[in-house]
Amino acid sequence: MLAAQIGRLLRHPAYRRGAIISPLLLRYLPVDSGYAWNGEAALRARLTAAGLDAARLDHLTRNVQDEFLRLRRPSDA
Repeated sequence: MLAAQIGRLLRHPAYRRGAIISPLLLRYLPVDSGYAWNGEAALRARLTAAGLDAARLDHLTRNVQDEFLRLRRPSDA
């Protein structure tokens, strides 16, 4: 589920890797993104190999959701 949520974030038209706030999330975000990104399987393998505990998985999931919601809000500019 986390890999699918990250994929959704990466495909969002307003996504910019440099604007991500969470250092932990940045550690696991792939560099490539956009509509052509199809790396969910590779990301799942990377997350599994990382051996993340439940607390870190929860933290990552919440951060992905927060980032996605932040992208959907109107900008302050």
